[in-house]
Amino acid sequence: MTADTPILDAHMHQWDLRSNPNDAAILVKLFGWNDSVKEWAGKLLFPKSTLRFVGKIDYVSNDYLVEDYRAELGQLVSRFLGTVYVEAIWKTKKHIDLARETAWVEQLDPGASIYKAIVGKAELERPDLGELLRAHEGASARFRGIRDKLAIHPNRGVMDYARSPTLMQDRAWRAGYQMLGERGLSFDAWMYYHQLPDFIDLVHTIPETPVVLCHLATPIGLAGDYAGLGSTAAERDKITGQWKESLARLAEVPHVRFKISGLLMPIMGFGAEHQPTTMSKGEFVDRVGPFVTWALDTFGIQRCMFGSNFPMDKVSISYQTLVAALDELVANRPEGEKQLFFNGVARDFYRIDA
Repeated sequence: MTADTPILDAHMHQWDLRSNPNDAAILVKLFGWNDSVKEWAGKLLFPKSTLRFVGKIDYVSNDYLVEDYRAELGQLVSRFLGTVYVEAIWKTKKHIDLARETAWVEQLDPGASIYKAIVGKAELERPDLGELLRAHEGASARFRGIRDKLAIHPNRGVMDYARSPTLMQDRAWRAGYQMLGERGLSFDAWMYYHQLPDFIDLVHTIPETPVVLCHLATPIGLAGDYAGLGSTAAERDKITGQWKESLARLAEVPHVRFKISGLLMPIMGFGAEHQPTTMSKGEFVDRVGPFVTWALDTFGIQRCMFGSNFPMDKVSISYQTLVAALDELVANRPEGEKQLFFNGVARDFYRIDA
């Protein structure tokens, strides 16, 4: 039987390198659109940790816009309800200018917008946070919350995204996190798995802010060597144990939601980015499937939402293969649970009208 559960993709990125202020845009402006030149220049200009994180530079050094995303859907278009846009590393001189990203997304697909919700960027400890949130809200009625990336690691081979390893402990940052809840906004939390104890303390202390954990806290080296992490079976078993133990503790906090997303970023260690072809459905079910099933059973499917993390996961798997594999993993669950996973939980969390 062909799966037909409607899909609301809870995690997707877009960029236009001609207009967006980010590092990849600078590369294109300096060296043009020649892929071989960009690859050569990128290897010289970007840290090894950045190149290792993206897997292949062509996935971030070319535009990724509405038509590109629609092309990924293929036959899934009949199931597609829309997507949630999540901020994509804009860099601006003024904090208030981060609202330009929300305004940019608002005008990307006028008339038949695929974007059902927008998650913008802000630095929560900033004194002008309230002003920036108002600017985001003014830029789009679909603005729903903030992602302030928390991922940072002591290993220099792992790419850092956070400004500090102690952000979640910072009093001003926590005040900003609480402000989101007070304004009816949510928080998308992305960190590495070793940071989960700080996150657990945060959500216990400030339960009023709706929060979703992105990419299941990215257990580095879970499936294979990454920057020297997870290089042996014993190390991978230790990573898996620590990751599951922390997530099981987090599952005890009832207001937290979970994105089943980002599981094929190179940092996980599956190594699909090095293969001549992307991961097959069978390989996903066999290698990634046990972790997905564990997460759904541990958190409860009523707290989990599907996110593609495209185009970042495109280096490892096609969109249609990813959905087909997830369809197989939930095939024996009741239709109501499938609806929750593929669209219902995201619709509720991001306050998207049916």
